[in-house]
Amino acid sequence: MAKCVVLHSLSKYSVVHEPVLRELLTGKPDLFAVTGVDCQAWEDAMDWLCVDLDVSNALPGAFCNTTSHPGEALPDVVAFAEQWCSLNGWPVDVRVVEI
Repeated sequence: MAKCVVLHSLSKYSVVHEPVLRELLTGKPDLFAVTGVDCQAWEDAMDWLCVDLDVSNALPGAFCNTTSHPGEALPDVVAFAEQWCSLNGWPVDVRVVEI
């Protein structure tokens, strides 16, 4: 799985999307960046999911850095994620997911 995940949301967050977030977390990304519709709610959902999975021991140590980018274009957020990789000394490893 990619070091950085960029989610381009096409719809508002709903609890029905939680399985998708769980699947993304299993790849242990270092960065989860969101742009698009309701991106701040998507970011909050990922934050709370990490806490829940860690505390419940379902996925101990569940954690990723999260950012939301309201009003930013997808290519700009992808460039941010690529820069994140570079600053950490990693090869560019960005996965873009649209929901």
